[in-house]
This record gives sequence, structure tokens and C-alpha cells, in this order.
Amino acid sequence: MKVHSGFESWTPSERTVVTLGNYDGIHLGHQAILKTVVADSRAARMPAVAVTFDPLPKKVLYPDSSPVLLQTLEQRLSCLESLGLDHTIVVRFDRDFALKTPDQFVREDLVHTLRIKEFVVGEHFSFGHQKKGNIELLHKMGAENDFTVRAVTEVRRNGIRISSTAIRQMVREGMVDIAAQMLDRPFALIGTIVEGERLGGKLGIPTANLQTENEVLPGAGVYVTASIIQSQRIPSVTNVGVRPTVGGKRLTVEAHLLDFEAELYGQRMELEFLKKLRDEQKFADLNELKTAIHADVTAARKYFASAKAR
Repeated sequence: MKVHSGFESWTPSERTVVTLGNYDGIHLGHQAILKTVVADSRAARMPAVAVTFDPLPKKVLYPDSSPVLLQTLEQRLSCLESLGLDHTIVVRFDRDFALKTPDQFVREDLVHTLRIKEFVVGEHFSFGHQKKGNIELLHKMGAENDFTVRAVTEVRRNGIRISSTAIRQMVREGMVDIAAQMLDRPFALIGTIVEGERLGGKLGIPTANLQTENEVLPGAGVYVTASIIQSQRIPSVTNVGVRPTVGGKRLTVEAHLLDFEAELYGQRMELEFLKKLRDEQKFADLNELKTAIHADVTAARKYFASAKAR
């Protein structure tokens, strides 16, 4: 997949099948739209193009109430590529871009620049200044400018609409296994492994301290996780919290990688959250903490053994 920085970096050539969205999380609802783009582009023998924003519009327009994001831009682009998109255009959203009318956006960016043949969006899609653009307007402008519009029905699970908002809430409450069902993959943090206080090493249970780049963190507790380092997926158990037993105040994300020993400082790591084992607790002393961590490791091993057997 080729990534373009803004519409100005796109060279108009062949017609395209396009979608537009924030796509934070790229959950099952997003995937329904994106898979339609890819399928339709293949049938038409045209490039599949996703247009997304960085920063997201609400970060600029409503900074005090803007939701925190499930993914970094790096993670978002990786998911788009995995779904088969040929191109992604990352538009830098600012107040000037926000002033574009729906008519301007369609004529200048979709028709003139992207030479759009089909526009695939969700059934409740709106766009342009003050979100005055809608599906009805798109159909009208499509008829005038030789492109079609395909609105994809929203995806529901057990009667609940799948949304980034719902997934954020589940992650924050530690319900990472349910969030994974809506994402169709584990929720994951990404960042760099940094040096911590080496408490885990002193207990004989060394940990990788992840300096995460994500805005959303799972609720405080201990989780079964998978640590991905240089394309290697390593079973792990992770604590998210302030470590109250040792008087900690700063929130940390510390992963103990099972049956793995290597110098990891400075390495990039993605951390997939698979299941919550327990809430974070304050223990009477370090021996009690160590006993609890060993129990967590045993529970994590059982989880992976069970998953492997399935």
C-alpha cells in the first residue's frame, strides 16, 4: 500500500474507488466498508483508495471534548494495508480544510484530484463544513459528475451498534476480550521498551516497560497478552497500573515475556491484550506480590495452552 501525504501528493491518472473516514480502531463496521471498497475496485480494475485524517477533525474543532484514539496513525495504516487497500491519503486536517463546503470537497478532491468512479461510505455518512454533506447530496453530485455512491449498512453485534466509542469504553473497563470481538483482532498498544526500576528483575520476573504511544489504555489490572517484537509474537502477562504494593504513583505498562530472555531496551513492541486476569491489587509485601505474579504467569500459560489446543 502506498501512503500519500495530502491530496496534493496525488497524481491524477486512472479512475478510483474511494472511501473517506476517521477509521479509528478499524473495527468490524469499518471493515465492512473497506472490504467493499477493495472488492469493488478489483471488479472494476481500479485502485482502492482510503482517505483519512491526521489529526482527526474533532481534535482540531473540539479539542476539549475530542475522544481519545484507539490507534496510532502507524497502527491505522497497518490495518488499512492488511485489508488490501492500494493507496491511503492522509490529509492533515486544519481549520482551513474544515471550511470546505461539501460541494467544494466533492468537486475539487474527489472528482478533480482522485477521478472517483465509486464512493463507498457508511449509511449515516456526513461530511464537509458543519457536516452539511450527506448521502442524498452525494447521489445528486454523483449523477452530475459520473460517479456512483454505495452506502454500506452499519454492523451490529448482539443488537449493539459496533462503534469506536463502545470499544473505547470496553477497553477502559478491561473487557479486552469483548473489544476484540468488535475489532476482529486484539486491542493493542504500541511503543518503545524503556528502562524502568527493574523491580521485576529483583523478584526474578523481569519485565519490559512499554512507553506507549496510544491514547487509550486498558483499565488497571493484569492481562494475558502477546508481545510482538520484530515480527516475533511472544506469549506474555502484563500489568497496567501504578504498582501500589511498592508505593508507585506513575501509570506503567509492564510485560513479562514467557520463556524469553534478551536485551530489549530501545526495541519497538506492539502489545496485544487477550484477556483480563484480575484487578491491580496492593499486597502486604513483596513476597505476597511475587506469589501473585507467579499465579498470573501460570494462568497465562494455561490460556495459551488452551488456545493452542483449539
